[in-house]
Amino acid sequence: MPGQEGFTRRQFLSRCAALAMGACCADALGAWAAALPAGPEARRARYWKPLAGGMTRCELCPNGCVRPDGGDGRCRARGNRGGVYRTLTYGRPSVIAVDPVEKCPLNHFQLRGHAFSIATAGCNLSCQYCHNWAFSQVGPQEAPKVYSMTPREVVAKAVENHCDAIAYFYTEPVVFFEYMMDIAALARKSGLKNVMVTAGYISPEPLREILPHLDAVTFGLKGFDEAYYRDYVGGELKHVLRSAEILAQTKRVWWEVVTLLVPSLNDDMAQVARLAKWLRNTAGSEVPLHFTRFRPEYRLKRLPMTPSKTLTLARETAMAQGLKYVYLGNLPGHQGADTVCPRCGRTIVERLGFKVLERRMRGNKCAHCSAVIKGVWL
Repeated sequence: MPGQEGFTRRQFLSRCAALAMGACCADALGAWAAALPAGPEARRARYWKPLAGGMTRCELCPNGCVRPDGGDGRCRARGNRGGVYRTLTYGRPSVIAVDPVEKCPLNHFQLRGHAFSIATAGCNLSCQYCHNWAFSQVGPQEAPKVYSMTPREVVAKAVENHCDAIAYFYTEPVVFFEYMMDIAALARKSGLKNVMVTAGYISPEPLREILPHLDAVTFGLKGFDEAYYRDYVGGELKHVLRSAEILAQTKRVWWEVVTLLVPSLNDDMAQVARLAKWLRNTAGSEVPLHFTRFRPEYRLKRLPMTPSKTLTLARETAMAQGLKYVYLGNLPGHQGADTVCPRCGRTIVERLGFKVLERRMRGNKCAHCSAVIKGVWL
């Protein structure tokens, strides 16, 4: 075990890279967040099939990992143990934090308080720019920190910290599907909302199963080009679009879309226009779209930050395709963070970073012209 016989080089680098975020999360939540690396026994996973010779095939996501006994899936969060596919991170979160819901980002989904964010190690994609790679690109044995929290303890700590929702955030919640399902069911009974921040790389059946437990989804549409998804995300765009179509048909779940614009890779305005047009045709003109600024990280440190003029042009391009609410993220002070009434053109929600400075609305309507602003407002 790490800490007993020393770290591998990869473990050492992962822990160093994650010190700031991990320490911040734990410090913010108090002394109860002491790391407990052992965790509970691995539980039987869902959405898999046994194969001949003790092999297993995972059916949770499009990767469809086929593994022998002892083999872990590409996500590193599930694996074959004795011919049974098991979840290796159940009850073993690696990230815990209290966040404003705007950080997800969700600009049209209002809470009275904050969200209790939770994530385990692992991911079923391999984004070359991942900011949380120290947690997402490793398994639970290599994660910088591992806590021990049952679903009931997660809900209890959310209530104790005066949170109004639980956000499955920071890494891909699809890979801890069973854990998320159990937490979400208990959270709903306790009056808490559930927010899933996902890249949408999931098979249709488990997606349809989790949606009734969710109140909001932040959907990462990372680009609109199959080659980009294959080379820099490690997946196939067609599966993501299928998930978005399913989500668009689920009227009770509020959702917003976020796209990180990476210079020279997915920031071509023709691609941005295609993305916006597809989103409008699939989900309507009122689904919010967030373009966020790339910052050099992980395996793309050679690239520059996204220029502000590129983000501004992307916003204008998407709005020209008929989308009413297009936001810019990671660009503090830009008016693209504000909500503007599509009828009268006045600013009705003013933001700085993740903080709402002023809100000029009456319920779900613009305070100036009474236009209805789609979203979940208090």
